[in-house]
Amino acid sequence: MAASKFSTATSLTTGLKHTTPFDGICAKISAFYFDLDNTLIPTRAGDSKAIRKLADVLETQYSFTKDDANLATQNFLKSFRRCPDNSQTSLDSWRTHLWRESLQQKHKHLAEQIYPQWLKLRYRYLAIPPDYVQLLQRMRRAGYFLALITNGPSNAQREKINKLHVRSLFDCVLVSSDLPWEKPHPEIFYAACNFLGVKPHECAMIGDKLETDIKGGHLAQLGLTFWLPLSTSSAASQCLDDVEYKPHVKLNSLLDLYKYFPRLNAVAAAATPSTANRRGSHSQSSSGSGSISGSGAGSNSDHDRGAGMRPQPYGEDSYQRQSAYRRGGSLPAMDCSNSEAENSCDSFI
Repeated sequence: MAASKFSTATSLTTGLKHTTPFDGICAKISAFYFDLDNTLIPTRAGDSKAIRKLADVLETQYSFTKDDANLATQNFLKSFRRCPDNSQTSLDSWRTHLWRESLQQKHKHLAEQIYPQWLKLRYRYLAIPPDYVQLLQRMRRAGYFLALITNGPSNAQREKINKLHVRSLFDCVLVSSDLPWEKPHPEIFYAACNFLGVKPHECAMIGDKLETDIKGGHLAQLGLTFWLPLSTSSAASQCLDDVEYKPHVKLNSLLDLYKYFPRLNAVAAAATPSTANRRGSHSQSSSGSGSISGSGAGSNSDHDRGAGMRPQPYGEDSYQRQSAYRRGGSLPAMDCSNSEAENSCDSFI
């Protein structure tokens, strides 16, 4: 990787303002791309909490011994994480099968009763934290475009998106199994760029995986990459010396983004009840659509980006275009080169 032209200590002084080259790059960002699992929602931690709670339910409601309850729930969690979906059957049938296989012979008949209880607990603990929802809402009020780009089986990922009401928070939602590519392939990022009508160097990727989110952001020549490690205390999150594609910034929380994008703090005071009402009705209309995608039309200047210039909810034209992608069609031609070298692969950790 090329050495960084800038460091966080490098700064430029203009009049009374003290800015760094990094501040300049942040100012050029017009779209944020979010990963879903372990970035926006606490998938790994939430699944562990749900399983521990369910073990208590098995003891109290079904008279499992503590050992039997722990064995069954841990067996299920291992199997589920290894294979969360089976394209040959429905999600409900597959998960019920996993529960049946995880239970001892004397308890196998309870699989159909245990599965829905686990599902309810799972989504209780996978809920997007309220302060993350507020962050996304402020991003959109500040005029930023938002895309969700997630790898994984379509049915499983779409279930999360629907049950957690994620769809209305984003202008564009892309699931890798619906498309010919997955992260880190740059084309999935370019698909979001095309939907939103933005250029790669105007976008920032935020995710927990170096090998997909961060590497993909670099391969697509996005302006910035923000890494949110699954465990901020692990040794792996502290040492990046051997990592080829380094993140520009390592986050302890998504809320750290407020430090880098002052516009997000400004919109909180500017929000009015009438604005909130308009956004609420937009969310309701969007939540009923098959997906959300940008039309890619209009100007992307700071002046023009606003509620009135936002991509519209998923329409017939967007549906036809995404259907073509699912069938393996090619994307519209797009110049994805980044002429500004300082936006490429420099690290500002």
